Amino acid sequence: MARPTVLVVDRDDARRKDVVRRLTSLGYDVVAAADAAEGRRFAAGLEPGVVVAEAGLGLYDDALMDAERGEGPLRIVLSGSGAPEELGTTAVGTAGLSKEALVGKVRTALLSRELGIAADRGLEALEGDLQTLPVLELVPRLQRAVVTGRVLLGDGEVTFEDGEVVASKAESARGIKAFARLARTAAGGFRILLGPVGTQREIQKDVLSLMALAMEDGPRFDEAAGRLPDLASRLRPVLGPVFFATQFSPTQQQLLAATHEGDTVWDVVDRVDEPDGSVLEAIAHLNEMGVVAFDAPEVKVRIVTDSTADLPPALAERHDVLVVPLSVIVGGEIFKDGVDLKPAQLFKLLEERGGRGAEAKPPTRGEFLAAYRAIVGRKDVVSLHVSSRLSSTFEHACQAVAEGGEDFRRVRGEGVPALEVVDSMLASTPLALLVVLAARMAARRLEAREIRARLEAMCPRVHVVFAVSNAGYISRSGRVKGAQGFLGGILGIKPILGIHDGEVVPVEKVRGETNVSPRLVELLKARVDVQRPVLVGIGHAAAQQAAVRLRSLLQEQLRIAELLENEIGPAVGLHVGPGCVGAAILQPSEEELTLVTAP
Repeated sequence: MARPTVLVVDRDDARRKDVVRRLTSLGYDVVAAADAAEGRRFAAGLEPGVVVAEAGLGLYDDALMDAERGEGPLRIVLSGSGAPEELGTTAVGTAGLSKEALVGKVRTALLSRELGIAADRGLEALEGDLQTLPVLELVPRLQRAVVTGRVLLGDGEVTFEDGEVVASKAESARGIKAFARLARTAAGGFRILLGPVGTQREIQKDVLSLMALAMEDGPRFDEAAGRLPDLASRLRPVLGPVFFATQFSPTQQQLLAATHEGDTVWDVVDRVDEPDGSVLEAIAHLNEMGVVAFDAPEVKVRIVTDSTADLPPALAERHDVLVVPLSVIVGGEIFKDGVDLKPAQLFKLLEERGGRGAEAKPPTRGEFLAAYRAIVGRKDVVSLHVSSRLSSTFEHACQAVAEGGEDFRRVRGEGVPALEVVDSMLASTPLALLVVLAARMAARRLEAREIRARLEAMCPRVHVVFAVSNAGYISRSGRVKGAQGFLGGILGIKPILGIHDGEVVPVEKVRGETNVSPRLVELLKARVDVQRPVLVGIGHAAAQQAAVRLRSLLQEQLRIAELLENEIGPAVGLHVGPGCVGAAILQPSEEELTLVTAP
């Protein structure tokens, strides 16, 4: 990738020389000028692609460039305050910055233009959306730009050194396996942190070979998964004549060695070093040979929730969670939340049809009756729902349990099914986090009553803070307790809210978008022991980049044992509006941690 010529104009001799030296070492063609007059001459003669200049030199005029039309070089101003000198400039605040940090910010601005990926406001990182720029399109760009740094996405990261992928991790997977898994990630945001990585190389393949492997493994995963039952099924070897007569491949040997009593298909996939698609393909082949068989999951309890949890579909499927949708009414038309109205469609629809009068309706008692009846023949139920102070959903679920008692007993045929309904006193991201924890407890064969008791002990310890971009949405919802005078105010002031005792409450106001994420992190840190592990959920409504920034800050400052990310769905999005971003945090006891984290 051709690098632009960089003109550095700075009267500070030591700083100018250091910036030139460091940018040159990164492969840029750099020209230096010690004052404005010399800088103008070089700019006119060289037509640089980037001008890095000390504030106050007055270099930027129409003769040099036309910023309003986006023409001319990238203009980076070195300013003590960091405030842009004029339209079209990128400001780098020099106050308190080391020379290395200063060049890091300049480098971030340069790569932002080269790669076509937006930089955050503090020039700390590059941020993007995987729906717009998928992993397998992002990686070649970083290779061509000879990037050194880390790409954070979802539960994993990819580490680059001089444009080569040297390491990767995704959940418990490492190396090539992790990279192939992350390459299947189709949604969410990413954040690129530039700079030395200090990571030992664990991936030896070049980028092209690595990408080819990932592109082959994705379809292989989908095809093999279609030949298998639910990945939560139990896998067991069949020790018959075929087993003892077969000479197994190294992958098959490792797979069989990794199959322990009671393991699910996904447990085994996670333990084998090969990419997920190859392992699933091997499992399917061994099953067709009669060497392994599947048993239905032995989980006795199924978790039910409602769509205000905004549980990502892949997580709901993996943990066998049944989601009962709310109804969302916009412009007189009724939609099922998350079924025929997705998060990305909501705000566009509100704009087209007018937002006033839009509302969310809880699932009916009959819908809950049907949901429970489909389960209780074989399993007990723990039904975990949005705060009863924000919706009638919990009330309708309780009514369904009371009304269906005799019918449920007939369906079970023998014994009385347990149906435990839990008021989470929460909504959206923290509710999704608790639903996953409930499913983990069910997978560890806890009884329904114990799961309910543990959830009710956890719910009050889940701390939630979120910021809204457009206070009009939540003000119209009438859901904020004590909001009089809080949600209005000065332009540029962002309200931060929380959930306390099941109700949305004001917390404080923050000035400026860039201060929101750091303040959310500080508020959460104040509620836990930062030396101990925490479980974290991050949610957003059409604010992917803000969510990525928040995640990065939380990962830097907390010991996160489990991280869940979700996009706020239509039923909740009606109330918080686009631009909302927030997080939930739970600090479990040591006993709870062993029960609710991934095996």
